[in-house]
Amino acid sequence: MKHIILIVLLSFLSNTFGQTPKLLLKTDEKGKVIDDSIDSLIKAVRQGNSINVGLSLDFDKDGNPDVEHLVNAKFLTILNGHVFNQIEPIYAQAPNGKVPQVEIGNNNMQWTGIIGSNGILMSRFIIPDIEEQTDENYKKQLELMSQVTEEIVETSWFEIK
Repeated sequence: MKHIILIVLLSFLSNTFGQTPKLLLKTDEKGKVIDDSIDSLIKAVRQGNSINVGLSLDFDKDGNPDVEHLVNAKFLTILNGHVFNQIEPIYAQAPNGKVPQVEIGNNNMQWTGIIGSNGILMSRFIIPDIEEQTDENYKKQLELMSQVTEEIVETSWFEIK
């Protein structure tokens, strides 16, 4: 009897306080829908549900993600049958796969982006004080980094219940 009460209590606590992600949409490295649907994502967004977005980056283009990020969707836009999430700026970080470790820079450089249910990631670095740089080559490198880039990445969109 004690075991049954414990199981019921744990089940209640899990359902009350636990968050279970539900996959709403998954796209491949070409932006093609491979699981669930954009309609289910749009429905969840319109209902005001909490959404997390995962994106996979394949730096060496070998077909295997090198880094996977997951972010809480904070600013969502529905446009022409797609959903877009603006990613809040984060301090720039760099993966070190040999250790493995994600390292943070010793500067104020930040990164931000917009990820869409079409798989398109538009991103840029936010680099304070570029104009104050005295090394012209370094300044040009920073200016290039601060330009918007676009790539197609794998995405996973989850509803958090």
